[in-house]
Amino acid sequence: MNFDWLINRPIAHRGFWGEGENGEPFCAENSLTAYARAVEKNYNIEIDVHLLPDGNFAVFHDNTLKRVCGEKGKVNALTTEQLKEHHLSGTQDTIPTLREVLDVVDGKVGLLIEMKDYSDKGNMCQKLYDYLKDYKGNYAIQTFNFATKGTLKWWRDHTKDIPLGVLSLKIAAGVLPAIVKNCAVDFIAYDVKGFPSKFVAEQRAKGTKVLSWTVRSQQLCDIARANADNIIFDTYRLPKE
Repeated sequence: MNFDWLINRPIAHRGFWGEGENGEPFCAENSLTAYARAVEKNYNIEIDVHLLPDGNFAVFHDNTLKRVCGEKGKVNALTTEQLKEHHLSGTQDTIPTLREVLDVVDGKVGLLIEMKDYSDKGNMCQKLYDYLKDYKGNYAIQTFNFATKGTLKWWRDHTKDIPLGVLSLKIAAGVLPAIVKNCAVDFIAYDVKGFPSKFVAEQRAKGTKVLSWTVRSQQLCDIARANADNIIFDTYRLPKE
């Protein structure tokens, strides 16, 4: 499996969002505007997906609408049509579907997809795989699911050419070795504030790739680059190389 695309360019966390450059207005996280700007910058993109009751997928980070939309309710209780009723951070952008995101990205950069349903309720893994099977661009799957027979195990058992990774932070270091071993992950996405990590460093030395999240300052960028193969960043503007 060749997934150099995942480490050969920085990864924009929920798109290239925040204050715009060159007079561009603010744009919200996980918005189509943020994704379009990331594509323009040639950054890979990290996104979050929720399975909706009608079988579609919403791209949105939180479980509830409160922080980003200022409203009550859970995103995974909405229908596809209802997504358009909820604006992101006071902008004109509304909650996008995964199909809309795929159309914007169109294989120009890679997608790092975090699955937000850790229990695989409603056979989310199979449905997401079927949803993506005709997509021609690069994508990888990651999750915080530490169950040894959970999300990552499903993808490992059913696919051979999709990079799989586990999200982790320092507090979960004790259970990280089991999921890395049992699911044969291709990468670890580790909290930059948890470095240095002896276990992550050992896995990296053995060939497991390491991504570091979430970089929001030059100091954190320096830490991430010293301990990982690539960075996941947001609201911080990387120095031009």
